[in-house]
Amino acid sequence: MAPDDEIENYYKKKPKSVSSIICSILFSHVGLLFIVGAYAAIGAYAFVEIERPNEMMDFENKKAEAARVEETIDYISNLFWFYADKNWTDFKQYNETIFKDLKKMEDFIISAVQNHAYDGTIDGWSDTWTFSSALLLTMTIMSTIGYGHIAPATFWGKIFCIIYALIGCPLLLIFLAQIGDAMATSFTYIYSRLCCRWCRSKRNQSELPAKASKKKLKLLMDDVVGKEDYMPTEEVNVPITLTLVLLFSFMIAGAILFAFLEEWEPYAAFYFTFISLSTIGFGDMYPERTIVNATSTFGAYFKMFVCVLYILFGMAMLSMCINLMQEQVIEKCKWIGEKLGGLTDRSKVKDTKDVEKNRPSSPSSSMGSTKDLLKARSPSASSTASRATSSISLPGIIN
Repeated sequence: MAPDDEIENYYKKKPKSVSSIICSILFSHVGLLFIVGAYAAIGAYAFVEIERPNEMMDFENKKAEAARVEETIDYISNLFWFYADKNWTDFKQYNETIFKDLKKMEDFIISAVQNHAYDGTIDGWSDTWTFSSALLLTMTIMSTIGYGHIAPATFWGKIFCIIYALIGCPLLLIFLAQIGDAMATSFTYIYSRLCCRWCRSKRNQSELPAKASKKKLKLLMDDVVGKEDYMPTEEVNVPITLTLVLLFSFMIAGAILFAFLEEWEPYAAFYFTFISLSTIGFGDMYPERTIVNATSTFGAYFKMFVCVLYILFGMAMLSMCINLMQEQVIEKCKWIGEKLGGLTDRSKVKDTKDVEKNRPSSPSSSMGSTKDLLKARSPSASSTASRATSSISLPGIIN
């Protein structure tokens, strides 16, 4: 046995360490999905713990301000009774006095609404920093969507947000890149098997003898077509139109989903899916009923999970479509640039020099290069020819 084979067999038989097994699991597709989900949940819990005390302080300030508003309203109403009992000789002065008092009360109420979230009650309060709203915040931070429905207000909350984004954004990009690449490979594989099978069958049929029986011909074609080395998926390009149709269909499905869950109009739901998957995130629309104001029930958590999963895999779908289209788009842009004269002639000169350099200098070298080309043919074509030849020589195959 050769030394290289012994080394290879040694590493094959050598058991993997626990750390290598853990790393392979964590950096797999399922492992990265678990890491992203856990990171989002832990970040949501941390944001709630940091920002909730400040929110409770705001609630206490709101109650105190609401009590002062109620006292002001009572004072103004009693003051009006006092004005009514007083004998006014100047009606214009009476109106000016009433107007000034009402204006002061109006400014005081507006200030309470803007600065202390006054809603007309003393004990009324809507919690902003819940786990569901914080989970949506962490997802928008990691994906850079940024709906803006809530934001950290404390010093430590803002510092934590910076650190969280520095780790979370690359983590999600790695996850989307791996998932997008896997989805692109799978989609290309399915497309090459389903959509290109007929073309390959026709090509194989033309390579087989014309006198072969239909039954044996079908057996030979199925045998050749089914071979993996005869159907290389690396050479298959999914059409851009099909990729765009797939992405558009996914967005329509999301529009139907959010129109049902959030009770939006269909056009508004499609608008939301577009600005979410494209990471524009204006903040004018966000899943308020499903995520922000979700109740602590199984159905509410299930809807929240579906929405988060759709946004996450929607971005992975966008990454897959970009992965499928990028090579074709680059080639088409180069072709357009050549047609419009946007590319310089240096590349053409360089290509000409390369052709002159690789051109054979003598007939013997030309013969050698021809032999090399014949040897370098794809194994699929040679295997097909050998199969066709063997089928002719075997008795009973050809009628």
